[in-house]
Amino acid sequence: MKNTGSIMKTTIDDLSERISIVYYEPSRSLLGDIVHGEEKERCKAWAKVLPLTARTGTDGIERTPAVTYRIVIRYRTGIFPDDMVVWRGKLLEQVAPPYDAESMHVWTVLECREAVADGTAQPLP
Repeated sequence: MKNTGSIMKTTIDDLSERISIVYYEPSRSLLGDIVHGEEKERCKAWAKVLPLTARTGTDGIERTPAVTYRIVIRYRTGIFPDDMVVWRGKLLEQVAPPYDAESMHVWTVLECREAVADGTAQPLP
């Protein structure tokens, strides 16, 4: 099946990476404050993961390297901007809301960032 969209000439055959979309179910502390609850999986999907940029940013006086990815999956609704992506044991946070590539209902694109500290990726919590 060759379902092509114009975003980077992606085909179904290019979706070779397995990712999970996870979220933290909010709960309340003993004082009534809203806190992150346990991690829950929203869905799994086959994806095309493209590293976009690798740069060093500054957090105050500290320099922090960061890697940005563009993740392309088949069109899907129900993914929220605060959802996280788990890929190859790395936890990626979305830096932009997921969008429908060119409004054709073929591909959903997730722009994500991997926070890196001291040259190594942040471990999963």
